Amino acid sequence: MNPAGNMRRLRVPCLLGALLCLSAAAQEPRVVHDVQSKYQRITVQDTANGYRQLIFDGRFDGSDAIQSEMNLDSHDELTLSYTRHIMAALPVAARLQHILIVGLGGACMQRYLRKLLPDATIETAELDPAIRDVAAKYFFLTEDTRQIVHLGDGRAFIERSKDKYDVIFLDAFTATSIPYHLTTREFLGAVKDHLAEGGVTCANLWDEEADYADIVKTYSAVFPELHVVKCASSGNSVLVALPRSLVLTLQGWTARAEAFERTHPTGLDLPQLIRQGASMKAPIAEGARVRVDKDRPPSFSHGQPGRPTGRRVIGSKVAPEPAGRCAQITMDRRANGKRPTTVKCRSRPALPARMNVAKLVRKAPAKVLIT
Repeated sequence: MNPAGNMRRLRVPCLLGALLCLSAAAQEPRVVHDVQSKYQRITVQDTANGYRQLIFDGRFDGSDAIQSEMNLDSHDELTLSYTRHIMAALPVAARLQHILIVGLGGACMQRYLRKLLPDATIETAELDPAIRDVAAKYFFLTEDTRQIVHLGDGRAFIERSKDKYDVIFLDAFTATSIPYHLTTREFLGAVKDHLAEGGVTCANLWDEEADYADIVKTYSAVFPELHVVKCASSGNSVLVALPRSLVLTLQGWTARAEAFERTHPTGLDLPQLIRQGASMKAPIAEGARVRVDKDRPPSFSHGQPGRPTGRRVIGSKVAPEPAGRCAQITMDRRANGKRPTTVKCRSRPALPARMNVAKLVRKAPAKVLIT
């Protein structure tokens, strides 16, 4: 028996184990800012592959919604799927001089639109002052006469405003949902009233939410024409709402997008996004109900939304998990800056913190489908 040889054999797996631990630690996001505001906990983290992310009320167990994401090497790039698809509304608008966004986050859409539309004024309504501070310090938001942030509840801002807008983007979320008062018939009526001639409203929605059908039904009660663009590789859909019927066809929409790309190169290939994801008629599920202010749940109030329980990752967002439904977990694999890898679980495996795709496949190989 050779004790020295045994020691050498023992050192090899120990060394490999140590290297694997160091490699895993290197892949962990680095928190660069973490603060509790009046409304939520705000965390900014940098990933190992060069992306900065904004998270609200993080649990840091792999289930947190990425509210905003920025490529640190290309600040104006739209990295999240829904931020690219929501731009499909731009070719529908008659003019693009005055834009309103409800919800600031990491100001990714604001930065992109400022560069794409140099003659436009972009206003944003944001409830949380701490978000504006974070967007300025960590996401390179610059305010001036063309980029204006109004602090306060988005609904209250619209209801008080005397301005009209060519495009109104609705993108206000808590960690897990859209505040109820930003989804009612009364609120959407105010949004419609603040659209300029030829204007358009565009909303980011989670299409696997239990309330998705009710929200679409509510939009249909206010706007005479609706179209949906399903966002690739995510659980988001973009709802395009027109205050007057244009009888917009898929061919007409893509033709508008092609013309728009010639004058305003987006880098997104809007015609292709529309061809792949657009539904020319928003489906309204049987039994869906119109949301109205008087039915607002007690846990919701202006600027202080309630928090649903149970979560799952869908695309780059998080939604409540209905009992008995299978989980869908989407992990972004951005080593080459390509589209994310989606893992759909037929049953819910127990997931340790920040479990990656490879570990998930090894944990439940018979129940994991990568699409």
